[in-house]
Amino acid sequence: MQLQTGDLIFVGVTDTDDFSRRIAASTHRQAAIDYTHIGLVEKTTDTLFVLHASPETGSTREPLATFLNRQTGVADVYRPTISNAPWPAILQNAKAMLGQPYNWSFIKSRPGYYCSEYIMNAFQPAQIFTEAPMTFGPNNSILPGWLDYYADLGLTVPNGEPGTNPNGLANSPHLDYLGHLNDVNAVDAW
Repeated sequence: MQLQTGDLIFVGVTDTDDFSRRIAASTHRQAAIDYTHIGLVEKTTDTLFVLHASPETGSTREPLATFLNRQTGVADVYRPTISNAPWPAILQNAKAMLGQPYNWSFIKSRPGYYCSEYIMNAFQPAQIFTEAPMTFGPNNSILPGWLDYYADLGLTVPNGEPGTNPNGLANSPHLDYLGHLNDVNAVDAW
C-alpha cells in the first residue's frame, strides 16, 4: 500500500514536547497512541506533499520528508473511506488556507488555523468530521498548564466551545487505519 492524495498522517504524542503532552492529556482517547498533530497528503507526479498547520510554520505545504523531519512522535496513516470523494474541492480548500498563521488559541473566530481545524475545514465538502466541545482536562476540568497558557494569551480557556482535535478526527467512522507510515511503504516509493 502506498500513500495517495487524501490520506491523513496522524502524529503521536512525544515525551519531549510539553505542548504535545498537554494536548494529549486533554484529549486522551482509549487507544494505544494519542495523536497531537495531523496533516493531509497530496500526491503529485513525482512528490508527496503534506498540507498542515503547525506552530513552527503556520499553514503550509511541504514535502513529506520535511514534514517527517519535524516530527518526533510515531506517524500513522488513515485513509478516508468516502466514495466519490470531492478531492479537487478538498485540495482547493486546503490550499486556500496556506500561508495563514497558527491559531494558538484554538478558538475558531481567531486568526489562523490549528492542525485539526485546518483538516476539518479542508474536508468540509466531504463532511466526514464533526466538531465536539473542546476539553482541556479530564472530566470537564482544566489542567493547570492550560490555565497558565491562556493567561499568557490574555484569553479565557475555551473549555466546552466547539472545536476539533487530532484524537477526535482519528475516531471518525469514515477513516480506515492503514498502519504506521513505515508500514505503508510511502517514503521508499519516492
